[in-house]
Amino acid sequence: MAKKEIELTRRRFGSVLLTTLSIAGLLAAYVIYSPMYPRHAYLSGWALFAVMLFLTFFNLRKRVPFLRIGSASFWLQLHLYVGAFSGALFFVHIGWSWPAGIFHQLLACCFAVVFLTGVFGLWISRSFPRMLTDSGYETPFERIPYARSNLRQQAEALVLAGVDGHTSPVIAEFYAKNLGMFFTRPCNRWAHLRQSRAPQTAHAFQFDEVRRYARTGELEMLDQLNDLVGRKHMLDYQYSLQSALRLWLFAHIPLSYSLLIFSVLHIIIVYAFSGSAT
Repeated sequence: MAKKEIELTRRRFGSVLLTTLSIAGLLAAYVIYSPMYPRHAYLSGWALFAVMLFLTFFNLRKRVPFLRIGSASFWLQLHLYVGAFSGALFFVHIGWSWPAGIFHQLLACCFAVVFLTGVFGLWISRSFPRMLTDSGYETPFERIPYARSNLRQQAEALVLAGVDGHTSPVIAEFYAKNLGMFFTRPCNRWAHLRQSRAPQTAHAFQFDEVRRYARTGELEMLDQLNDLVGRKHMLDYQYSLQSALRLWLFAHIPLSYSLLIFSVLHIIIVYAFSGSAT
C-alpha cells in the first residue's frame, strides 16, 4: 500500500510539474512572439477550441465505458491538468484584457463559469466524500427522503404517546413550535456545507430551556427526542453534501456544451468579419 501511495504521489507531482512548465512555456511564448505576430489570437483561439473539445470528450468517455482507451482515473487526471492549462490559454487568447462587445463578454463569462465550476467540483469531489465517511452516518442519497420520513414518524409518535399515555402539553408545544418543520424537510443546507454547528447549538439551547419546566417523565422523553434531532441533523448533513456533489454537474456539464456552441458562433463571426485569417 505504501509503494502504491508513493507511486501515486510521484505521478501527481510529475503531472503538476509538467502542467506548470507547459503554462510557463505558453506565457513565455506569448510574451516573446506576440509582438511579432499580430494575428496570434487566431492560433491561440483554435488551440483553445481544440482543448475545449478534448475536455468535453471526458464526459463522452464516461458515457461510453466500453471504449477501452485508458482508465477513468487516467482521463480524470488528464481532464484536470488540461483544464488548468486551458485557463492560461484563455487569457493568452484574449490578450489579458476584457473583450469588447456583449457577445464576446458573454462568451468570456461562460468560460469563466465553466472553469470555476470545474475548480469547485474538484474541491468538493476530493473533500466531501471524506467528510461523509468521517461523519460515520452514511445514507444513500435515494434513501434520504425515506429516512427523514421515518424520523418524523418516530418523533411524532413519541410526542403523541406522552407520559403514562397522556400527551405532555409542554413537549407538544415545544415540538410544534421548534421541531415540526425541522423533521418535515431538509434544513440548514448552507450551514452544513460550511461545516457550521450553529443549528445543533441552537437546538441544544432550546432543549436546555424546555428541560427547566419538564417533569421527570418528560425529561426522558426529551432525551429521546433530542437523539432523534441529532440523527436528523446528521441526515441533513448527508443530504447537503451529497446534493452538492450532484448539483454541480448540472451546472458544469450543460455550460460546457453551451460554451462549445458559443465558441462555434464566435469562430463564424470572427471569420465572417475578418475577411482572411492569413
